[in-house]
Amino acid sequence: MLAKGYTLIELMVVVAIIGVISAIAFPSYQSYTCDTYIGQAVGDMKVCALGLERFYSNGFTYAVPANDITVICPAVSPSEGTAKFNLSLASSDTTFTITATKVTGSSCGNTMTLDATGTLDDGA
Repeated sequence: MLAKGYTLIELMVVVAIIGVISAIAFPSYQSYTCDTYIGQAVGDMKVCALGLERFYSNGFTYAVPANDITVICPAVSPSEGTAKFNLSLASSDTTFTITATKVTGSSCGNTMTLDATGTLDDGA
């Protein structure tokens, strides 16, 4: 009688192949998600900069009371879900700087800044 099924060696080879593919794919996935969070933080900083420009057009000053960024936009990026970056504001009458600092324990990104001239320093 002919037995049907797979041998232990065949199963071990399949498991080894899956392990190698996973070892290659996981770091790529982490890099992809990190790039997404960084892009989201840059987008959120630009939205805050637009809000500051609207604030400036109302009073001809960038000086937000107590540099409270929540007057203009959320203080975290992304604004929903798990925060990956904290946003902070330093403003005066004529200029501003928005800073995105990675949340403690977050493994991706550097401190990024966006100033009134539109210059983005990504910390790299």
